[in-house]
Amino acid sequence: MRAYLLYAASLAAAMVSADFVLAQAHAEGLGVPYGGEITGDDSPILPPGPFSGFDLDRLWAAPEKRTAEENLGLEGRKPIGPAGPPGLPAQAPAVAPKSGVAEAKRLKQALAPKPAPEAMRKQMLDALFVRLRNAGDPGDAQRIAASIERIWLQSDSDTANLLMQRATVSMQARQYPLALLLFDKVVALEPDWAEAWNQRATTRFLAGDTDGAMADINQVMKLEPRHFGALAGMGMILQGAGLDKSALEIFKKALGIYPLEPNIQKLVEKLTLEIEGEDI
Repeated sequence: MRAYLLYAASLAAAMVSADFVLAQAHAEGLGVPYGGEITGDDSPILPPGPFSGFDLDRLWAAPEKRTAEENLGLEGRKPIGPAGPPGLPAQAPAVAPKSGVAEAKRLKQALAPKPAPEAMRKQMLDALFVRLRNAGDPGDAQRIAASIERIWLQSDSDTANLLMQRATVSMQARQYPLALLLFDKVVALEPDWAEAWNQRATTRFLAGDTDGAMADINQVMKLEPRHFGALAGMGMILQGAGLDKSALEIFKKALGIYPLEPNIQKLVEKLTLEIEGEDI
């Protein structure tokens, strides 16, 4: 049980070193995160795992180049165009002027204000959660969930990101007092960062402070109601307190967000059988 909460409530701790470069991707005009993959419905899927990614060159097709034979065939050719009077050079073909409407539209698009990074982040998460809920294959669902986790693990503050990384390493090393001290600094610096509260909840639970963990999970739910990891952690705390029916309700809520999460599926099946047996 204890090991599962660590998995569920801190779903993406192993990926904390990955850079969230949404703003950089937007500045380059990509519309997807750096290292992201273009899917059929234009929803970005970030590659799972720490330090993963691939070259952006794959997003563009390389320009075609003439072969040596083609270049050779062009030598000695005369310009194509209407011939002028004898003794005068051939006239170049007339070039149609650019459409004023098209040029104005292009300029308007170039000068239009760009969406804020937070707005783009929300759009990405919304699209990923739709795909997660509708995924028909566990492998695809896991990749989508990993993309969500990676986004959750990054804030707009480099300082907060560094503190988060150090705190997570301390938590994994079971240095709970140090980890809690660092997480306190993170939530003070970025109080609207749901994952910071979630990671501190995990640390508090591992340190034996279930009341503090539940308080932090409640804060996560205010900031990100779709946080399936925090919901799983809440269910584990309720189950540990003997509140199986309440735990089952929470697990079902998490399963509604991430239907193919195998550990939550098993918990729902187990508790359902136990509760139905008690009712009989």
